[in-house]
Amino acid sequence: MNELQYPIEVETHAHTIATAHAYSTVTELCSYAAAIGVKGVCVTDHGPILENGVPHPFHFVNLKILPRRIHGVLLIRGAELNLYDYEGNVDLTPEQTADLEWVIASIHTPCLKPGTLLEITQTYLGALHNPAVDCLGHIGQARYPCDYEAVVQEAGRLGKIIEINNNSARMRKGSWENCVNVAKLCKRYGVRVCVSTDAHYHTLLGEWESAFSILKEADFPEELIVNRNINAFHDYILERKTIDIFEG
Repeated sequence: MNELQYPIEVETHAHTIATAHAYSTVTELCSYAAAIGVKGVCVTDHGPILENGVPHPFHFVNLKILPRRIHGVLLIRGAELNLYDYEGNVDLTPEQTADLEWVIASIHTPCLKPGTLLEITQTYLGALHNPAVDCLGHIGQARYPCDYEAVVQEAGRLGKIIEINNNSARMRKGSWENCVNVAKLCKRYGVRVCVSTDAHYHTLLGEWESAFSILKEADFPEELIVNRNINAFHDYILERKTIDIFEG
């Protein structure tokens, strides 16, 4: 373990072949997770409007048929929903998200054009007030700046999670300073975060180095990382919902 690393036992953001631009199955994700010592994987395929209806909403409703553990790895049934307007609406209905255990809400360029600082702030605030949403995804991306302090404070007030996304620093140019700022604000206000790879292929699981560097620059406390261990993540889900992910 190098000096930048934090203990992470649950991958909170990973895509399968149900997402048209991802390349691994659920079983491949869990098999690789088991091999590298990751104890839980949240399967969070994109909502349907990003890729012209793929995956279909039935994909998310039917996640309940998957076994709770694959290769000994805890499987958490989730989604990464798309924010598509400045009110913070997402692309699955309450009925379609009712059985999901972990829901990320994110902005993607095909779904929402860049707006003003106020418009993007309102988008994130609206998402936070959606009962289905547990986490805001990659809010540090450079094309969609917002009032980070207002968003982080509201996330804390509502008990929601802010994601520190490894891909933001690695692939979304110009996002590093925003991500560090977000991490520092979460530390200041005691707001919990999750650390994710946003993996679109199974061998990318466990590659958190850029996210760790962001946290290190912010001198971020380990106890505010909700996926630092599987018990902490389990407790968060119980806090938010009437779902026990340790049961079937």
